[in-house]
Amino acid sequence: MTRTYSRAADVAAAAALLRDHSDYRVLERLPRPYDDLPDLLPEGGRRIAILDVETEGLDSNAHAIIELALMHVAVDAQGAIIGHSRPQSWLQDPCRPLAPEIAALTGLSNSHLAGQVLDERTILGTLDKCDLAVAHNARFDLGFVDRQFPTTAGMPWACSCTEVPWQTFGMSSRKLEHLLADHGAFFTGHRAEADVWALFELLQMPVRAAAGAGEHAGKTYLQLLLQSSDAGAVRVRAERAPFSAKDWLKQRGFRWDADRRVWWKDDPMDDYLAEKAAFAAAGLPEPTGTMLDAVNRHRF
Repeated sequence: MTRTYSRAADVAAAAALLRDHSDYRVLERLPRPYDDLPDLLPEGGRRIAILDVETEGLDSNAHAIIELALMHVAVDAQGAIIGHSRPQSWLQDPCRPLAPEIAALTGLSNSHLAGQVLDERTILGTLDKCDLAVAHNARFDLGFVDRQFPTTAGMPWACSCTEVPWQTFGMSSRKLEHLLADHGAFFTGHRAEADVWALFELLQMPVRAAAGAGEHAGKTYLQLLLQSSDAGAVRVRAERAPFSAKDWLKQRGFRWDADRRVWWKDDPMDDYLAEKAAFAAAGLPEPTGTMLDAVNRHRF
């Protein structure tokens, strides 16, 4: 006889039993307590904005934002969260029909967006209070935000996708849903507000114990992200590397820039000399390096 698990205690017990078994992995839906959550923002502390946009296409010069969500988060001097607002989101009418694939991805329809406008006063008011914007693929989000709100063009951004060494910690992918799955959680994504809340939940998790955790053990992913953003980086470009070096470059984390036709990656500043030494040992031309800070790192 099959038993139906209807009570919360029964479900929790079943999940705990599976977690203890090496042949199973259990995913738990992220809680969504923010519908009635009051804004809990104490005085003082460093302020960051966690932000996400949904758009009608991939080109910030040709396509519009159709949804924007953000959270206002306060952290202490060590990068620990001491307060936050609930996530807020707004829709925007692009004044043209959505492509079917965008409607299917986001769940938004033309009727949802008709006549909607972003609350510029509230959005800019929050961003003005923050000294850093955080997104999971900041290069994408900031392009749309800078175009919609030109006054934000000098705002520093940090990218939780590229500035946290997820692979070092044994993560299977840098996609938000995959990172959460690696931590035993899941959520329903592709709406800006849900993505912002999911990123907030992920960033406050402690670094997962792994062979690469080392000095980062006991810290949260947000603390690592803030450290990376504050330290800056070097944009390393393999300007004269031959085609035959592509596999070696990929193994070292370089990516191909089709527009500039060059392999590149961002390294912590302390690693740049070691990177140049690795090129020399491999018999490759010395790479070029450009210093980056949080203002230009994801715009450059």
